[in-house]
Amino acid sequence: MCTTVPTVAWAENPRSEIRDPKEIRSPKSEWPGTKYRSGVAPSQRVAERVSVLGFRISFGLREFGFRIFASLFLGASLFVLPGAEAANVQTLFTYPSSVTQQAGNWISLKAELNYNNNLSNAPIAVVMHGYSASSDIASIRANAQRLRDAGFFAISVTMRGREGSQGVRDSGGVEIYDIYDAVEAVKVSYAPFVNPTNVHITGYSGGGGNTMSALTKFPDYFCLGASFYGMSDYGLDLVNGWYNKGANYGGLRTPQLDTDIGNPNTGGALVLDKYRARASNLAAKNNPYSEIHLFVNWDEPICPAVNSISYWSNAVAAQWFPGEFTNITLHLGTNGVYHDFNTNGLNEANELQYWAHGNPSASQQTSAEAWYMARLKGGLIPQPKLNASDELYVAGWVKTRPFEFWLGDGQNVAGSLNYSLAPGKKQFSLAILSSVKTATGKLKVDTSDMSGLPVEVRTNGVLAHTFTGGGVYASGALGDGQTLTLSAPPRLSVARDGAGLILAWPIGTLLEAETLDGPWATNAAAVSPYSVTPTNFQRLFRVQVN
Repeated sequence: MCTTVPTVAWAENPRSEIRDPKEIRSPKSEWPGTKYRSGVAPSQRVAERVSVLGFRISFGLREFGFRIFASLFLGASLFVLPGAEAANVQTLFTYPSSVTQQAGNWISLKAELNYNNNLSNAPIAVVMHGYSASSDIASIRANAQRLRDAGFFAISVTMRGREGSQGVRDSGGVEIYDIYDAVEAVKVSYAPFVNPTNVHITGYSGGGGNTMSALTKFPDYFCLGASFYGMSDYGLDLVNGWYNKGANYGGLRTPQLDTDIGNPNTGGALVLDKYRARASNLAAKNNPYSEIHLFVNWDEPICPAVNSISYWSNAVAAQWFPGEFTNITLHLGTNGVYHDFNTNGLNEANELQYWAHGNPSASQQTSAEAWYMARLKGGLIPQPKLNASDELYVAGWVKTRPFEFWLGDGQNVAGSLNYSLAPGKKQFSLAILSSVKTATGKLKVDTSDMSGLPVEVRTNGVLAHTFTGGGVYASGALGDGQTLTLSAPPRLSVARDGAGLILAWPIGTLLEAETLDGPWATNAAAVSPYSVTPTNFQRLFRVQVN
């Protein structure tokens, strides 16, 4: 049977707005009249914008036009498996890394799973623990189990070097890939229980930082991400970066950063390169797809609000068109401010828009998740799809469904990658942003849409080699200023079919004309193979690949 779930309906799009109790709503695109000065820090840009427009005061927070109603969803609902009564399962799951080896073997990693074994097709919730050594999966178990009780299959990933996970922790470097490996392993091992297309990630403190990193390194993977007071800059900005602003509040954390990355104040350019390769605030422009919620208080001391603000503001500043980043909502909390989710006119604990640092209580968790939970559970938040062309900030590495790109060792180089993807042509251009311009990148490209075709590989226009498309193409040394192009020439074949003809083409669009000089008209309805009945009039055909 399928369950009936509450659905959130909005009077208007609720996303990509600052949820600030003093301001509540910011425009969904660039603020009119705002001008940026080169070299101005993102936090200063926000301050400039605020100074131009000022704040609007709203005490009841009801201007959003928010309402909740019940609706029945068949396609994305949970199903109860027949048999015994529901049983909650908590188990430690072992899975291999797909990117890191130790002594010739893929390192072994751990994650705690919390799920109901009588539910199938459950949406997946990844729950990330904090940064400090005392932050482990036990500390977030209650948060994961609340998501389990809401109908999710919860995966709590243990980061490297903790609780049985092999490898060396690296503070937001290669270890972020372990999140992806955990989810993919669960999809295989627990296939009857999970919905592989509905995956979201949430995390607290260091886990919030991991969430922001994962959203930029896997831009077309998560339907939604919710970061609670995370760090988006571990220390690249020597003023506002976490190393010098918050890391040692209430406890020393910079010694761990020194071990994992280095001291940005004294380490020189190479150490700063490592911090640049972890700067998710600079990579925020990679993801205009996932619904993203950033929860942080104005007075947050350990991971100050500038981390979330700079993530949001950098994304908006890089937009190609107004409103491109309407997927991001910045929730800036102030104690004593509530949002009346159930419209009963009462200020209730699970409506307080204030999230003190730590693992959220049940009320704190609900007061944040209420912004999206019903839509997420109801399957109303779509699986992201990568743009056909764009520019990515590669903070060490990035993995998308069509391609994957690694710079240096994955945690010491950053670059800008321009890409364009078409069935007959795929192109990638790299600019190194780190101090070592001789660094190179490794590229893997899915060429399944070129299957069986001869594919030409060119570097800066010079033919390097050819291969037969259909698999994953790997290039090991894309350098600064280089452009790699994979192109497959269009091909049109003709075969007799009784009195008619069958036209077939693996890629491209069929064009028709009466003479060679044209005009050539696009036959948008033609799908290969395409039947043609000969007439007494000449008809020419060709295939065009954009």
